[in-house]
Amino acid sequence: MKNAVKDVYEIAKWFLHTEPMTHKKLQKLLYFSYGIYLAQNNENCNKLNNSLFKNKFEAWVHGPVDPKIYSLYKNNGINLLYLENIETTSFNQNIMNALNKTMELYNQYSADELENISHNQAPWKNARKNLMPMESSNNLLSDVDIYLTFKKILSNE
Repeated sequence: MKNAVKDVYEIAKWFLHTEPMTHKKLQKLLYFSYGIYLAQNNENCNKLNNSLFKNKFEAWVHGPVDPKIYSLYKNNGINLLYLENIETTSFNQNIMNALNKTMELYNQYSADELENISHNQAPWKNARKNLMPMESSNNLLSDVDIYLTFKKILSNE
């Protein structure tokens, strides 16, 4: 699979440059942007050749989580994350389309609302099958499920 960026942190920095946000909200925006990019840049679920980044999301209790980003910001708790040093990023048009669509569709929601949205989507539900609501999990969300979910969301606009 071809990745649009080398590291998920590049996308996380972009979100944190737009506005301060909690770790939970950042996780959900990363997940939604990953899904939107998959849906916008692949023809069908049988050939998912293009992804936003290589990291995969796990079906944690509070929704999809990228463990790499979690370990980077876990000590921040519920405090707002922000970046003091503004770096210029030059993403290609496909990446910017996905990031801007993510902000358009999801930025107005709180972290808890984004968690609820992700909990009602097939990728998280399918990855957590047979688990109790508060049971830990590192089950991976399926890229096929993510693609199909966001293809449907984008087609219903």
